[in-house]
Amino acid sequence: VDPLSITDGELKDICDRLNSTPRKCLGYRTPAEVFRKKLLAQMRRVG
Repeated sequence: VDPLSITDGELKDICDRLNSTPRKCLGYRTPAEVFRKKLLAQMRRVG
């Protein structure tokens, strides 16, 4: 597959699938869950 032929919608679908797949290295949490938790913690610290 030519990377330049992938549409924005297809790329979003791929990213969504990767970010919603649980990972053993993250304690079977998804990358999106880990990111959201870290982001919220940082936002609370900043104010």
